[in-house]
Amino acid sequence: MKVTQSGLCSLPDDVAVTCLAQISRFDLAALAIASKSHRALVTSPELLKLRRRMGCTEPCLYVCMRISCNPPSWFVLNPQHRRLNPIPSNPNQAPLLSSFVAVDGGIYVLGGLINCRLTSDVWFLDCFSHTWNRVPSMKRPRASASANLLDGKIYVCGGCREEADSTNWAEVFDLQTQTWGTWLLPKMRSSISHSVAIEEEKKVYVVNAFGESFYLLPSKCVFQRMDWEVDFFPGKRDDWCAVGKLLFCRDPLGRILWCDPNELRWKQVKGLEEHYDDIDICRLCSNSAGNIVIFWKLDSHLGQSVLWSAEISLLRKQGEIWGKVEWFDAVFELEHSSSRLNVLYSASVLVSPK
Repeated sequence: MKVTQSGLCSLPDDVAVTCLAQISRFDLAALAIASKSHRALVTSPELLKLRRRMGCTEPCLYVCMRISCNPPSWFVLNPQHRRLNPIPSNPNQAPLLSSFVAVDGGIYVLGGLINCRLTSDVWFLDCFSHTWNRVPSMKRPRASASANLLDGKIYVCGGCREEADSTNWAEVFDLQTQTWGTWLLPKMRSSISHSVAIEEEKKVYVVNAFGESFYLLPSKCVFQRMDWEVDFFPGKRDDWCAVGKLLFCRDPLGRILWCDPNELRWKQVKGLEEHYDDIDICRLCSNSAGNIVIFWKLDSHLGQSVLWSAEISLLRKQGEIWGKVEWFDAVFELEHSSSRLNVLYSASVLVSPK
């Protein structure tokens, strides 16, 4: 008896490719392991060309983690199952103190410490093919440098040795030409603790190790000192990010804070107290939807170390920011709670066929 094919593989190739072009990358990846015939359709050049013509752009959340003393590992969040799926990692990436910059289509990893020595290496993670490419190195080795994207250029400053002066303390990378250029910026008197760019204002907001705040206009190569108003939440803040024209961060008590950069008076995002009063947020970022994504770690009763995540939408009313939990879930598990898990970086990337 002759066995006939059914389903997708029974369709003409051009019809099947048109159907596949409508679904997400994660569904395509799942379909590719179903059979050889499905994998041939999913990996066909015709499908890639059609998705490119259709402009199939998808926002994807990427996470870089270091587990115990192992090299950094990279993951992408599956939005359907809300699990971190591993992707190829870069064995040459510095394990500590790299700077990260997300652009449309990928993530740049700049500098860091390798065997206690600063490196000038720069790598690019292509988030469509999940491949790593070496790009031109920085002019100076750097670790924990400030790196921000504005108008198609990555502005990098600090993170280098004390002998650096205003002629080499900062530099700029042109994404289009893939070249590094000189950026004559006055050297700050202390290292940069936090920096975040607001694209709409063409500004980079910076805080140094002394808690002094500045804004930077890259086009004019100047720092402008800013005066803080009364700070309702003094102390250390991490993971600065921008949503629209507002700044967000986290504090050591697990609170999510926000401020208008023109006032620089931090306030707490309201409406989340009952959800996250007792958790220790280990990473915070914004995504392409304008929401906040947080990560925290918990040890389960089974002896596992579990990484949790939540997405929080934001609403501004009556001079306050209110948060609403859209979803939360366990996204990654370690077999042994004794293993140390450190979330180095997380970012939302718009991924489209090239």
